[in-house]
Amino acid sequence: MARISTYPVDTDVTGTDKVIGTDATGLITKNYTLNGISSWMNASGSLKIVGQNNYSYLVDDAVDGIISGPSPNANFGNITNLKFTKTSAAGVDVSAYLATLVGRQVILARLDNPNNFGVYKLVSFIVDPADNDYFDAVLSLTVANGNITRNKYYGFAVYPNLPSDGDLNFTFTQPTPATTWSITHNLGKNPSVSVVDSAGTLVHGEVDYINDNSLILTFSAAFSGKAYLN
Repeated sequence: MARISTYPVDTDVTGTDKVIGTDATGLITKNYTLNGISSWMNASGSLKIVGQNNYSYLVDDAVDGIISGPSPNANFGNITNLKFTKTSAAGVDVSAYLATLVGRQVILARLDNPNNFGVYKLVSFIVDPADNDYFDAVLSLTVANGNITRNKYYGFAVYPNLPSDGDLNFTFTQPTPATTWSITHNLGKNPSVSVVDSAGTLVHGEVDYINDNSLILTFSAAFSGKAYLN
């Protein structure tokens, strides 16, 4: 084999370019494309981004950074609790940083397919009383899509596009007369509610807060109109 220094230098690098390496399982020399290496780094959480911490979810050979709590293939919209190791997939203790995110919007997204994600308000993040190597997180759903999958890696980070501070509000329109209005507002709080009928007249009813993101309004008579939530 020629010396590496004698090979020409390629300044036009593409994803289909190949490098030579050794397969760890069979100790066999193989070609690896740059696209393949990049995909592995993304899928395994090997890339480091400030503000984002990567975690494995029930990865068989992972020691640090395991997320547990929901059952495999659980819908992101049904996740309310997660258990984190204090170290991320990089083996670094990030618990002090994650504790600063309490009260803020956070996102948990699959690294190799970000369409599987959940955006939540981080309600609390405390040491597991049974094992101080773990932390228990309580989450309040904002919006979600897809399922959490075994043997995949996920990024956990603050989500700046949905601020948890400030005057959040939501307007709900009830197009047909009804005595019960079910409203999903995703405000992450129990908002104040004002209701008007289709003529703009203020109407009073009973408010039942289901959780921080939904409520039910009940009235003595059916009507259409709008509800203003702040």
